[in-house]
Amino acid sequence: MASAFSTRIRAQAVVVVAVFLICPSSAPAQEIGVKAGVNSASLTPEEDEDPDLSRHIGPIGGGWVRTPSTGRFSFQVEGLYSEKGVKFEAAGFRSEVRLGYVEIPLLARADFGASGSTTRAFVVGGAAPAFNVLARGKVAGNGQEQTRNIDDAINTPDFGLVGGAGLVFGRALFEARYTHGLLHINTDDNGDEDRIKNRVFSVMFGFRLR
Repeated sequence: MASAFSTRIRAQAVVVVAVFLICPSSAPAQEIGVKAGVNSASLTPEEDEDPDLSRHIGPIGGGWVRTPSTGRFSFQVEGLYSEKGVKFEAAGFRSEVRLGYVEIPLLARADFGASGSTTRAFVVGGAAPAFNVLARGKVAGNGQEQTRNIDDAINTPDFGLVGGAGLVFGRALFEARYTHGLLHINTDDNGDEDRIKNRVFSVMFGFRLR
């Protein structure tokens, strides 16, 4: 338990340092904002299992820095807390896996619309390194419910590809995106067909602070 905790603290420290190194406060023409929304998440199923899967609904939120803040093309770095996981039913039991990540999307962004317009569309694409900071499993059935940590079953790092689109209205924005996990997140490894990966659709609303 102490080892897992120290690993998470180190991961979060690396995230904070990386954001400051990539986006120094002295950089010109930066746009800074905050965003929050919901994830609709699932996990790729394990081999030889056919449970009744349903998506886990969890929060996502954080902030972004974009530079340059003018022009059609820019680079955007985000710091997000993103909750992923899955729900499923099998053998009369209902189970849920909740996985919380500190995620650092590194995105290319292209804006579309008339120059100077306060309403425009945009697309983003890139990569999202992530670090697991929460792993909980819950099982309910026969009138009982049990929740426990599953840290030992989940690898700390993850890495995904991100694609999304949105609309800007003045200082406000709406965005939908998909994050496709590339790394298997389960610590046990029984071959390609038994490697669990994150799959997440996100909808977020944001507000530009600067």
